[in-house]
Amino acid sequence: MIHLIMSSPFLTQDLEQALRYRNQGDALVLMQDAVVAAVSPLWQAKLAEERLYVMSEDLQARGLGEGSGLSLTMTGLVVLIEAEGSPHSWSC
Repeated sequence: MIHLIMSSPFLTQDLEQALRYRNQGDALVLMQDAVVAAVSPLWQAKLAEERLYVMSEDLQARGLGEGSGLSLTMTGLVVLIEAEGSPHSWSC
């Protein structure tokens, strides 16, 4: 399964909940404000062992550099969803 996390982990519990309910091998996709987790040392440590993707457009829009996880474009996200099926969205 793919888990789409959209909210900053500093404002909501969405990322924590996704980590709690995911199954081994599930993919986490950080997008929109959630991309801050990819560049935060605290979250980088928590996400180190995860199958993590980060939307590159959202990093760029926020002036953030590359962090943890694999960089993913919108086209890449579509390909990932085609391969793995419908995602679960975590957002407030």
